Amino acid sequence: MSDFKFSGHDTFFCKQQWLLKGVELVDKEGVDGFSSLEKAIPKLGVGKNMVLSINYWLKSFGLLEGETLSFIADLIFTGPDAFDKYLEDEGTLWLLQYYICSQNYASIYHIIFRDYFRERVSNEFSETQIINFIQRKLNETKHREVSENTLRTDFKVFIRSYVSSFSSSKTIEDDYNSPLLELNLVSVMSRKMNGEDVVYKVNKEIRSSFPVQIFGFCLIQQFGLNTSINYQDIRDTLGNFFGLTNEGLELIVDKLIESYKEFVFNDDAGVRQIQIKSQDENLHIKLLNDYYAV
Repeated sequence: MSDFKFSGHDTFFCKQQWLLKGVELVDKEGVDGFSSLEKAIPKLGVGKNMVLSINYWLKSFGLLEGETLSFIADLIFTGPDAFDKYLEDEGTLWLLQYYICSQNYASIYHIIFRDYFRERVSNEFSETQIINFIQRKLNETKHREVSENTLRTDFKVFIRSYVSSFSSSKTIEDDYNSPLLELNLVSVMSRKMNGEDVVYKVNKEIRSSFPVQIFGFCLIQQFGLNTSINYQDIRDTLGNFFGLTNEGLELIVDKLIESYKEFVFNDDAGVRQIQIKSQDENLHIKLLNDYYAV
């Protein structure tokens, strides 16, 4: 993948209420609702730079496609039958985690959760390690140069998406955390001392309560219907996006196969695959309807 995108958030991580505010603005006025900052500021109840940041996060989470809301934005946020407009259900947060990692609009999420840990034994990382890794990827793909300051700002926003601020000085904005914080995907291993980087860790867990329908939906979104998927490809994508251990991934796949006949496990000559067999183009929607009990 050579098409990376960095910055655009104006140094703000996504706050809990921003996605709903942004979706409602687009639902009422279209993307033109963001074009006039003077009008958007009072409607969104935020400052000028935050208006731009909300627009960025809508795209990063796959809620805005071009000039229209995406189907997942409609399902979660709009209308009287919206699944979870206030982001109260953990399954919705996993959907957001999937989209921000798979969209690659905010590339650092995809790079850290998938690319960086693909061949590493340790789940630990630091700012310097990630910056060096991204710079190597940019050089390998002959991507245009991205300044180190831009990458470091992206990293800080990434961390604030998953880890509460441990600054001694809090502002009122710190009381509005990122929706992804509740997933407990990243934790602090050691604080910065003597000029050294803070060390973080991706929390790989079994996650036995992970919603099987959410996983099935993401599997279809990632790989499509009527396809055979190498087990390693699932581990490299959804397994990493969701911080699943190998045991945890096997557990959720087993539950999915037991619950829905459209998903079939196949082990041919030692090559493990998951086959998705369905003539129903709306299977992914059915899975969400089942989960949210619609």
